[in-house]
Amino acid sequence: MSRISAYERFRERLFAGEIEPGSFVTQRELAELGGVSLGSAREAIQKLEHDSLLRVHPQRGIQVADVTIKFIREAFQLRSMVEVTAVKDYCRDGQDKARATLADTRAILSKAESDTSPAVLGDAVDVDWRFHDEVVSAMNNSLVEELYQINAVRLRLIRTNIRLRADRVLGALGEHIAILEACASGDVADAREKLSEHLTVAMRRSMEGM
Repeated sequence: MSRISAYERFRERLFAGEIEPGSFVTQRELAELGGVSLGSAREAIQKLEHDSLLRVHPQRGIQVADVTIKFIREAFQLRSMVEVTAVKDYCRDGQDKARATLADTRAILSKAESDTSPAVLGDAVDVDWRFHDEVVSAMNNSLVEELYQINAVRLRLIRTNIRLRADRVLGALGEHIAILEACASGDVADAREKLSEHLTVAMRRSMEGM
């Protein structure tokens, strides 16, 4: 079992809600939960700590990240710094992608307005993530991409602790459509303004959902 494989196992169990945020666990408990050796668990713990999903406290144990107001605020502040900067490149170089994602977003929104089953809402969330990933990728900056992916793990943990509600998903998709329309037309100023507003609202929704 490689370090990366063990890391993925722990992370998926964390996202599945099998580990309580803020709780303390031992290396052995994490190894048993992930079905890995203690050696693999120790290596995975280093990466999980690097991603701010765990924190090792000497003499106390290993604490799972707690989704607090501060945790949410910091994750969204970083997200806003990266994405509001990156959307300029998306408007300039990613207009074809923006048009395709706009069409898919409209389609899933139309479907979700009459069908709020978990499967449809899950598809809507996938389209949501796709847009944000495309915006950051437009910068073509590997260092920014790495930072974004680390923060995306934190954002996913935040979402794990918030019940998936149809009204929130529909609201977010509507906001995406407004941003994508600006991106597809190459209007950088409008895209930045609408994206900044969207991320502010998303942060508030996350805080209210705690």
